[in-house]
Amino acid sequence: MSTIRKNTLYVAIGQIIRLLMAFVLLPVASRILGDASFGRYNLATTIMFFVMLIDDFGINMWLTREIAKNRDCAQRYFAFSLGLKSVLIFASLLFVAILLALTGYDAETVKAIWIFSLYGVLISFRDLAVAIYRAAEEMVWESLVLTIERVLVTVFGIVALLVWHSLIALSWAFVAAAVISLLFSSRVLFSRYLVPQIWFSWHEFGQIFKGASLFGISVFLTTFYSRIDMMMLSVMKPPQVWGYYGAAHKLIDFTNVVPTVLMIAMFPAFSRLQAEAADDLSYLFTRGVKMLLLLAVPLIPGVMIFSQQIVDVVYGSSFQPAVPALRIFGVTAAILFINIFAAGLFGATGFQRHLLLIQMVGLLLNAGLNALLIPGLAHIGAAAATVITEGLVLIITLWFALTRITRLAELRFLRQILLATAGMTGVALALKAAGIELWLGIGAGFAVYVVLALILRIVSWREIVAFRQSPG
Repeated sequence: MSTIRKNTLYVAIGQIIRLLMAFVLLPVASRILGDASFGRYNLATTIMFFVMLIDDFGINMWLTREIAKNRDCAQRYFAFSLGLKSVLIFASLLFVAILLALTGYDAETVKAIWIFSLYGVLISFRDLAVAIYRAAEEMVWESLVLTIERVLVTVFGIVALLVWHSLIALSWAFVAAAVISLLFSSRVLFSRYLVPQIWFSWHEFGQIFKGASLFGISVFLTTFYSRIDMMMLSVMKPPQVWGYYGAAHKLIDFTNVVPTVLMIAMFPAFSRLQAEAADDLSYLFTRGVKMLLLLAVPLIPGVMIFSQQIVDVVYGSSFQPAVPALRIFGVTAAILFINIFAAGLFGATGFQRHLLLIQMVGLLLNAGLNALLIPGLAHIGAAAATVITEGLVLIITLWFALTRITRLAELRFLRQILLATAGMTGVALALKAAGIELWLGIGAGFAVYVVLALILRIVSWREIVAFRQSPG
């Protein structure tokens, strides 16, 4: 079994379990907390991402790339990276303090933000071990670590909600799970790969920061322009609106698992093939795009058709105002399949600076559109701003990738995917009109799509076999 195939499988298993656990927790959280506190929960988790990113600032991705190239330096890189992350804790907490000083959030929101900030710092350090697993191309440990944390979050979170009916209790459940996850990942790391050392050197910190900063700024900008909508909503609209928007956004966040899994698994291979074999890089990128579009294109009509039923089942009838935003996010999710995957290609092949410029354009556009659309359209306007921004980023990213980095070996599959999607859409609309239950409708539509995909030979058995013997 090829390294890429094994790693894709391991990461996918972990992410699927994460997805299932979230689907268990979300219905409980939304119904017990209600729309306002659920909105506060979404805001706190949004700010947590920024805390995590500031404390990491690209160090984890840089560490994966550098150790994949030179494993003899793994101990040295790790020890200095751990020291630098320890210093960056102060910057991340300063960010939270300044943000809270500039906003007028209520006491419950402020407390939840600080607790989730602690969670973000813990996860940032946990992911330092994950970076080593990725560099060694042994994603089985990443999958296990993330699965443990997600299961614990779900169990602790549900218990906290059922016993205390409190957002603050739910927040502490996340922290408890992160502590256990960090301890387990550290045990694996120090028993199999490295020795526990932390080194401090401003000169070394500067070198690491210089190498990691492009990754850090890139990921920060991506997160900022994809989550600035929640930040702006939190200032311009009441917590109930945060809840509706967060409900729709979290459902789409789950779909990001697919391109993220593929990007993580192929990242080391992209790095090697860029210098060694341009044709293999083109083939690998084309195959990744095909697999992603095979899932992304039917996602759009699927979400459009079943969004009302999905919101009702997952969150309850009180969250129906989230439906229009979810329909828009269905398009966003499909676009993100390619954007996330292409971002991995940019990073692995040394084009982070160009990706950074693209993301700066996305940030400015999204902020401007949110300022224009949120006052009148609230969460629906924020969703519209996101899809417009991601669409522009997709156009620019693909144009640059296909003219400067690699090429697509074929395009025939796109027409076939559209035909299969059209057939699936017709069946799904007919089933919904007949009043078929949600899961039966989704299952039948998916089955029809799979049959049509096989009939049209979108993916051949030769490609499936080739995936087992991929260049990674």
